Amino acid sequence: MSLKYYLYLSQLKIGLLAAQVASSAQHETELAVDLKVVRYSRKAVLPERHDLDKLEKVIRHLQDADQIGAADEERPYVQACLEMRWQVFPTAGIVVFAGTLDDQVIVLGGSASHVVGGGDAEPVGSVPPYLFRKLRELRADPGEFDDERFHESLAQVGAALPGPAQRVEFVAKRLAEKPGPNGTLLGSPIYVALVD
Repeated sequence: MSLKYYLYLSQLKIGLLAAQVASSAQHETELAVDLKVVRYSRKAVLPERHDLDKLEKVIRHLQDADQIGAADEERPYVQACLEMRWQVFPTAGIVVFAGTLDDQVIVLGGSASHVVGGGDAEPVGSVPPYLFRKLRELRADPGEFDDERFHESLAQVGAALPGPAQRVEFVAKRLAEKPGPNGTLLGSPIYVALVD
């Protein structure tokens, strides 16, 4: 197993999803003493040791339930590995990751509070209405906002992010999508990690 360098880790989403996964996936420990005549055994179910244990359990559950797919597959969650630029918008309280996969612009938006080492921002950035409004405000010309302008905004925001692209992998909840050539996908990330 290779180590991951996490850039974004939503403990809130991980905790909420992990609570819905069957408890049978918890760690189990057994202590047994066998004295040839008498045997004593005790089992204890231990809680996850860390948010990363919960993350692993959630991802495994979503994969087993066939809920995670590639960007071009119709599944509730998307998993991909691609070059993305990203930026924290402190006044908006959000972080935006953006990249292109084939002909589709992929934009991930979430709370700046979930950026690893990101500080004390309030965890509201992943709430879809808030995220949609903040992405709209990032447009040069916010104007009226219908579905078409929303997807145009995603493409514009994605193209406007500064800095070098970094190769990342992520799993995100699909929030909005315009399929087809020059399509867009907006997701709320569970995690984003750098990959080699």
